[in-house]
Amino acid sequence: MTRLTENDIAGIEAEWATYERRLGELTGDDLLTLAARTLGIDPETARSGVRELRVGAIPISSGEGLIGGFADSLASIAGHLGFEADVLPADVPGFQLAKSGGFDLFIWADDDTYLAENILTGTVGENGRATGRGFATALIRMASRKRLEKRALVLGAGPVGCAGAETLALAGYEVFLCDMDGEKARAACGALSGCTPCTPDGLSGLPLFECLLDAAPTNDFFPLDRLAAGACISAPCVPCIWTLRVPEGASVWHDPLQLGTAVMLHSEGPDSPFSMIAISREAD
Repeated sequence: MTRLTENDIAGIEAEWATYERRLGELTGDDLLTLAARTLGIDPETARSGVRELRVGAIPISSGEGLIGGFADSLASIAGHLGFEADVLPADVPGFQLAKSGGFDLFIWADDDTYLAENILTGTVGENGRATGRGFATALIRMASRKRLEKRALVLGAGPVGCAGAETLALAGYEVFLCDMDGEKARAACGALSGCTPCTPDGLSGLPLFECLLDAAPTNDFFPLDRLAAGACISAPCVPCIWTLRVPEGASVWHDPLQLGTAVMLHSEGPDSPFSMIAISREAD
């Protein structure tokens, strides 16, 4: 997990209207609908399912210490999605309160991990996979509105990039997974149908790409001349260069925290902090 800074998350709480307007312009969806679409959940089911569910955001002071405003941003995202959300005390007292104070989920991050945990079931959702799936779905939505070819380049074969590549491949895309470590890319593609591994040096021999998912943790990775005119770029990467140098005619989506968190909170199956609670409550 790339460590965010206070500057990366500044303004999240105050800029929801702008955020939703931009997301709608590019994908046709609001945040909750896009998260639900990522997971194959009916948006109205997701919307009604979060009502009365309590989320606690726990600040963590270990490692490099607290990121100012981080827990408040997590609570803002959860609240925007319709959860009842609170910032809890830091560290162990926060975990104790989450488990004894009537909360359904708690979310927290240290230097290496960002998780949502279901108190009732013990289910854990991990943000890397949720982020990759969410940004891949955003790319699919952007590309479909431009009627682009189902062929995508994914930069970075870490957890975010691999989850994104899997989501794209399952949606029928021809996927090229690019990493500076060629063996890492080959290993990731080995378990994924429709995925071709490559390295940056090999990109010059491939046709231009209309669809790009940038999950690389560096801004020195990709030659701009490999993008087709009017490309769609979905960029969970931190740092993100694309907001500073948008290619002419390109559509770019980037956010530092919101989409991955929304998918994580609503995810089901192995990453299931949301659906297991809903099922349990229906059974009560």
